[in-house]
Amino acid sequence: MLNADFFPTPPEVAALMLDPLDLRCRTVLEPSAGKGDLVRHCLARFAEEVVWCEKEPELQDMLTSIRGASPAHSYADFLRVHPADVSHIDLIVMNPPFSADEAHILHAWEIAPPGCEIVALANWNSLSGHYRGLQLKLANLIDAYGSLEDLGECFADAERPTRVCVGMVRLTKPGTKPGGDEFDGFFLGPDDIEAQGEGLIPYRRSRDIVNRYVEACRIYDEQVEAGTRLRGVLDGFFGQELGLQVTVEGAPVTRNRFRKDLQKAAWQHVFAEFLPAQMATSQLAKDINAFVEQQSKIPFTERNLWRMLQIVAGTQEQRVDRAVEEAIDSLTKHTKENRYGVEGWVTNSGYMLNRRFIRAYMAEPSWSNPHLVRVKTYGSQSDEIRDLIKALCFITARPFEEVAQPERGDNTYEPGEWHTWGFFRFRAYKKGTVHFEFLDEEVWAAVNARYARIKGQVLPETHRRPKRATRRQEVAA
Repeated sequence: MLNADFFPTPPEVAALMLDPLDLRCRTVLEPSAGKGDLVRHCLARFAEEVVWCEKEPELQDMLTSIRGASPAHSYADFLRVHPADVSHIDLIVMNPPFSADEAHILHAWEIAPPGCEIVALANWNSLSGHYRGLQLKLANLIDAYGSLEDLGECFADAERPTRVCVGMVRLTKPGTKPGGDEFDGFFLGPDDIEAQGEGLIPYRRSRDIVNRYVEACRIYDEQVEAGTRLRGVLDGFFGQELGLQVTVEGAPVTRNRFRKDLQKAAWQHVFAEFLPAQMATSQLAKDINAFVEQQSKIPFTERNLWRMLQIVAGTQEQRVDRAVEEAIDSLTKHTKENRYGVEGWVTNSGYMLNRRFIRAYMAEPSWSNPHLVRVKTYGSQSDEIRDLIKALCFITARPFEEVAQPERGDNTYEPGEWHTWGFFRFRAYKKGTVHFEFLDEEVWAAVNARYARIKGQVLPETHRRPKRATRRQEVAA
């Protein structure tokens, strides 16, 4: 009936996972929720909400009945959940399928927001012995950011027993969760659906987005009211429990969850239509998701829509700095080949980016042609490259539309062959690495100069901007 990876978490193992944690008023993600064992344990320890994923329809039905639990945006496939979907969570607790445990834990790390804790079970064979591929990447991650514990055959007497040796991984994503003042100045009013009168404001696209949101909320309420009336009409007559509900991809959704998800979708439309593309970074999407999730009373009005756009536009400099800092930190922290050394630079505050740098795990063999390699266009690593390109567009005043995508739209290439992507040329390899090189030395110098300023360092004059050859030198050459 259920898949071969279905092994509900025993209570004593759940206790080992959760005892060191304070779950009070925290939002938890359970990526492979099964029939809800870990979900219930988290709620019993006063978690504010547990967001879940589960691919089995029969188990999804069980999970929808748990009060305090709600499905994630891509709840049927955890590996399709994006960072912007879960930027509000505090903790990830997971008992992933042991046939793909490394991939699930690594994806949890990719989408986890700064400061998030991850507690995961895994097959001990995935965590010890001869590492390669994803196992090596996971081993390096645990060594840098967490710990590992051997739990032995802790499922031997479980509801569904197995003699597999199990390990427990604990990871903490570096950084701190952004404070509640990320959008300070955004007007917050009462949690009612606002009347949107015509007034003196003419029709425009912003009003259409707001009106569609308001009308959808009204229709939801009308559906619930119709269910209440139906039960009243048939009370004592039909003899069975009746009700009407709104579902999203087949799963029932509460009014609060419906409104929040609707607002997130509305903000995506707003940013796509009213913001220059280089402002709409992946970090902005995460910030909006966390903002909507953490605020319980947010009126989605046309006035507030324009106020939000003003705030985003007014903080563009800070967002560019954030994109540059996060990308260069990520590229240089654990990869010496990507670092560019300068005498006098204080290395414990960061490393400058080499003109040539490497991104691991960003390519894979093509599905349609095994002789080609495909560059991944999803995940945190590709998000960082795109955000860096958007930051460079701001720094160089170049339109993002000119550099948004690689020169080939299908993202499949001959291994080791150079191609162009915006400010870089790149080549991909079947082993998963993508090699990048800045096309323009001045752009490379400019982004490192900005990074130095962010880190509070002053670059020597010779490294701020590359010298151009004099006319005499050019003639002599």
